[in-house]
Amino acid sequence: MIYGDSLHIDAQVKQSNSGNFPCVVKTISDTIIKIECTAQLNPEIGLTLKIPSMNILSANLLWKKNDEYGCQIDYTFHPAVIKSMMERLDRKRAKAFV
Repeated sequence: MIYGDSLHIDAQVKQSNSGNFPCVVKTISDTIIKIECTAQLNPEIGLTLKIPSMNILSANLLWKKNDEYGCQIDYTFHPAVIKSMMERLDRKRAKAFV
């Protein structure tokens, strides 16, 4: 189930062989997160994602298309977690337009 599509959440991605790189979370489902990142991530190495107001997430890369990556996280999001994050994002967007 996709909880958030067409998102734009600034985040950080890190692989064990690198430092932190900026990325943008574009889609969140219960087990998959799609990010956009200009760094060249290695599909053979796991990664961690730091999304504001959330714990650090461990994930594996499933696919790459241009600068977009599909990341399978190590556990399933509870719908309440996603709902809370989407509400915070909506409040942030509302403030940006005021």
